[in-house]
Amino acid sequence: MFRTVHYEIRSPKVPEPFDGFSMVHLSDLHGAVYGEKNRLLIEKIRELQPDLVVMTGDMADAGDGSALGLIDLCRRLLETYPVYYVPGNHEQAMKPEEQAWLMGTLKDLGVLMLANQRRSIWRREACVEVYGLVMAMTYYKDPMREDYVKGIHFSTEDTRQALGEAKESRFNILLCHNPLYFPSYRDWGADLTLSGHIHGGIIRIPGLGGLLSPDLTLFPKYDGGCFHESGRHLVVSRGLGNHFLVRVMNPAELVLVTLRTKGDKRDV
Repeated sequence: MFRTVHYEIRSPKVPEPFDGFSMVHLSDLHGAVYGEKNRLLIEKIRELQPDLVVMTGDMADAGDGSALGLIDLCRRLLETYPVYYVPGNHEQAMKPEEQAWLMGTLKDLGVLMLANQRRSIWRREACVEVYGLVMAMTYYKDPMREDYVKGIHFSTEDTRQALGEAKESRFNILLCHNPLYFPSYRDWGADLTLSGHIHGGIIRIPGLGGLLSPDLTLFPKYDGGCFHESGRHLVVSRGLGNHFLVRVMNPAELVLVTLRTKGDKRDV
């Protein structure tokens, strides 16, 4: 099973009508199934009663049939909730025809696909912005890939080139699979970034955190949990599935994020 983790994100930029607005954050499912047709996962999401479901990539893998399970999961969730989706490196690694079919099918179902795009969410007279960032595979710094470039960096200006200028007068939520470049997202104007990818560091060591990231970095900084820097927030899901190695002291997790109007971040 998975555990459920709840974070409250407090910021004076959250408009009053969005006080208590909640999002279920799903990431790195990798085709895992919880109960028949993900019944247990769906039941838990319904128990949490979110306003929105966001998916931050690696929900399905190439060539293993997991895309069909993801489509069914989205179909069921869309009966109750809006679903926002940003692809991860595993969706990007699919064959072009497979990726186009999956993304097209999800979009036809009503999933809001955000590939370097923005959506506005309104409550009464107030608005928050949701952006989805997709970066080239080389920025994942995978030393096993042919496009590996040592020392490559995704900068604040790269973020601006992909997304345009952030609307500084509004609370900006950024969905991005890779948390590695959080300082760039933060300095661009993301008030809250939701990411995955690191799988909690696979093996968690008490007092030290996650051991290994997918790019083979030891003890990655943004391994999982909630981070607060320069008045901005990052929530990294430890993921619902697995792709390499075996999790140790690192259970799969379902994340609930609730916005609050005042003060700094508080974990619940």
